[in-house]
Amino acid sequence: MGGILRRAKCALGTMALLAGTAGVAAAHPWPARAPSVEPKPAHQLRNPATWPAEPAAPSPVDAGKFQAAYAHLCGVDATSAKVALSAQLLTAADAADTDPFTLAALAYFNTRCDPSFHKDGRYGLFGIEPSMYRVPGAPEPPVDRGHLTSRALMDPANSLATAAALLEMWNTRHKELDESFGGVAHRTGVAHFIWGDEVRSSGQEDLVLTARRRMIAAYNQTPEVTREAPIGITVVSPLEAPPRVATSGPGDDREGGVRKHRGLDIAGTIGEPVRSVADGTVIFAGVSAPGHLRKGPIPPDQIGRWAHRRLSVGGIYLCIEHKPEPNRVVTCYMHLASYVVAEKDQVKAGQLIGYVGRTGVKVSPPHLHFEVRVGDRITNPVRTLGQMVIPPSATLTHQYTVKAHRARMKKLRAQVS
Repeated sequence: MGGILRRAKCALGTMALLAGTAGVAAAHPWPARAPSVEPKPAHQLRNPATWPAEPAAPSPVDAGKFQAAYAHLCGVDATSAKVALSAQLLTAADAADTDPFTLAALAYFNTRCDPSFHKDGRYGLFGIEPSMYRVPGAPEPPVDRGHLTSRALMDPANSLATAAALLEMWNTRHKELDESFGGVAHRTGVAHFIWGDEVRSSGQEDLVLTARRRMIAAYNQTPEVTREAPIGITVVSPLEAPPRVATSGPGDDREGGVRKHRGLDIAGTIGEPVRSVADGTVIFAGVSAPGHLRKGPIPPDQIGRWAHRRLSVGGIYLCIEHKPEPNRVVTCYMHLASYVVAEKDQVKAGQLIGYVGRTGVKVSPPHLHFEVRVGDRITNPVRTLGQMVIPPSATLTHQYTVKAHRARMKKLRAQVS
């Protein structure tokens, strides 16, 4: 995964500015407020308008259901101290007149709901960087500057109130800021909450809004979307709250063209639930060891020992048989952080089987590698999942991969001519 993915990674960050701007002013009204450390990479669509409309926030909000949905999003027990903050989160969002589900999704994306977070100059539940709001000449923040200190942000109540006010500020001013500072196309003030005045990638916003959809679906107990797949089974999405962004498909180059990709990479976040797409039987639970050797079965209570070891391209993974021969259908789920089922277990469509990770990944951001095999053939999972995924062709990552492939083919042709 050498040059191609390094180029793609660059595209996810600063070089994503090449994707287009929302208008660039002749002169900035003040030096751009920006994080001192670039946000973690995230895949982005070439055109954010590809996304369907986001669901409206439930209103009025039931505090008990909100707490349960927040616990689900954060991946913790309902009795966790993290979840106890949900009532204060609702109060803070109400005081700032902002959406509590977006606020919760920001806490999940930035710190995994950890009120004690502090790293790289960022503090508290939302990983707010005080220095970003101290730019000379920039508008005064909507809270007293005393609330924007490292000490103050480590207080959960203050962090919640401050984040809610900042989110509403960015939402109110994001179109104006785009006209003044330019940046890539994005959808809401969430992108500014992450990047400041000049948005350099919409991918992080997409992940936040996906987390928001997941929480709203849990709150509403939204029925699972199903699809009659052309391979003869009824499927659900392997990740919650579709549509999900797929960034690479079967046949794409890997390791500079040394091998071909065999599945569909679906963007996600570390620790996010992975589900079986259909009823079936677990036929493999283990790892892809160095040398591309399969090692298994490994019981779920022992798989954690492999999470930080050097693994081959599949990392920790599972395979599930959904139909027997003669038209056998098998799905595989790779790069997992861990799994919760064992070989020979019977699973149902939508059942939790593991968690998104980066095991076996060299460069890419967290994702689920998903394969569909019919008989002895690898098939394109996009045909199985349909509108549950936004295809790779819609992403910047795919665009850079195609350009790299064409450049390599051109070089090879020149060498043999």
